[in-house]
Amino acid sequence: MILNSIRLRITVASLAAIAIAIFVANILIANLFKEHALKQFEATMQVQLNQIASLIVAEPKSGRIALTSQPSEPRWSAPLSGNYWQINLPDGQLLRSRSLWDSTLNVSQKEIAGTSNFYYIDDLSNQHLLALTKNLSIDGGSTKFLLTVASDTKELDKAILAFQSSIQGYLLILAIMLLAILFLQISFGLSPLSALKKALHAERVEGAFPVEFNPLVAELNDVIEKNSTIVTRAKTQAGNLAHAMKTPIAVISNALEDRNISHDSFKTLVREQIYKAKEQIDWNLAKARAATSSKNPRLKTPVLPVIESIVAVMHKVYAEKVLRIEVQSPAASSLIFNGEEHDLQEIVGNILDNACKWAKTRVDISAASYKDGLQIIVEDDGLGVNSADYGKVLRRGFRVDELTQGSGLGLAIVDDLITLYGGSIELGHSSLGGLRVQVRLGAK
Repeated sequence: MILNSIRLRITVASLAAIAIAIFVANILIANLFKEHALKQFEATMQVQLNQIASLIVAEPKSGRIALTSQPSEPRWSAPLSGNYWQINLPDGQLLRSRSLWDSTLNVSQKEIAGTSNFYYIDDLSNQHLLALTKNLSIDGGSTKFLLTVASDTKELDKAILAFQSSIQGYLLILAIMLLAILFLQISFGLSPLSALKKALHAERVEGAFPVEFNPLVAELNDVIEKNSTIVTRAKTQAGNLAHAMKTPIAVISNALEDRNISHDSFKTLVREQIYKAKEQIDWNLAKARAATSSKNPRLKTPVLPVIESIVAVMHKVYAEKVLRIEVQSPAASSLIFNGEEHDLQEIVGNILDNACKWAKTRVDISAASYKDGLQIIVEDDGLGVNSADYGKVLRRGFRVDELTQGSGLGLAIVDDLITLYGGSIELGHSSLGGLRVQVRLGAK
C-alpha cells in the first residue's frame, strides 16, 4: 500500500511506535515485578529456614536430632497447607512438619555444607513447590543433616497474574491517551498546511508560517508571480497581435470593395499585407518562445558555432557587396549562452543583418565574457545613426531610411529578446565610422 498522505504516514508510524512501546513496556514491567516478587518470596523462605534451624538441637543422652519446640507458623501444622519443612538425617530417618501429613519432600542431596539452593518440586498433591535446602551440622560438625523448607507458589503466581492484568489495563489506558495526544499533535502540526492551502487562492501567499515553510512559501510566491507575469504578457501579446492584424485585414477588405483596382495591383497589395502580417506573427512568436526559454536554466548554447553559421549566411545574402566580416573572439570556444539557440540566432542574426545592410565594405563582430555575462559587439563602416535616433531605432516599425527595404522590426525584436533574458543593448558610434551595437547577456 502506498501511503500518499502525510497525515496517514505520521499516523501509521506513530501507531506502530506506540504499539511496540506498549508491548515492550508490558513485558519489561511484568518481568520486573515477577523478579521482585520472587525475590521477596525467596527471602521469606530464607527467614523460615533460619527459624527452623534455630530450633534444631541434639538430645544430650541419645544425640538424636530434635526440635526444642514446634514452629509458630500455623500453616506448618495444617495438612497440605502449602508450607512444609523436612529434615533428612544421615541414617535415612526424617523429621517433617505436620503439614506434610504422610508425604515426603523429594529433596536435592547435592548441597554443600553451609550453602543453600532453591529448586522446584512438583510431586506433592499437584502443588508447584519452591524448595530451599541447606546442608547443616551441629555439635562441631559431628552431626550433619539436610534442612528443607518448601512453599506452594500458587499464591505467588496469582499475584503475578493479577499484577500483569492490572498493568495491561493501565497500559491500554496509556495507549488511548497517547493516541488522543497523537491526533491532537498531528492536527496541530499539520494546521499550517491547511492555512497554506487557503493562502494559495490569493494573489500572493502571506501569513505567519513556521520557519520550515519559508523556502516553500518563497518558491510558491515566485511561481505565482511568474505565472501572473506570463498570463499578463500573453494577454498583452494577444492584444498587440490582434491590433497589428487589423491593419492588413482592413487594407485587404478595402481593396476587395474597390472596383477600380486591377488584378495585378490587388495581388501585390495582398502579398505585401500578408508579408507584414507574417512579420507580426513571427515577432510575437519569438517573444513568446523567449519568455519561456529565458526561465529555463538547463538551456545552454555554444556561442561560436551560432556566430559562424550566421556569418556564412550573411556572406551569401550580401554576396554582391563583397563584405569582409571579421569574427574576433579569443575565448569563444568556452562561451556559453544560457538560453535557446534560436533566440541567440535571432539576436545575432538581426544585428548582423542590419550591419551588413548598411556597411560599405567591412563588419566586425566580437564575443567575449564580461564580468558574469556574455558580451557581443557588432560594428560596421556604414553611415551610422544619429545619436538622437538611438532610442527610436529600437522601436517597432521605425526605419532610419524609409526608402530602404525592411519592416523596422529587426532591432525591436532584438531589444525585446534581450530584455526577456535580463540583458541590455547599447548603440553608439563605431571606430569604423558606422554603428556600434553592444549586447550583454547572461552566460555561464
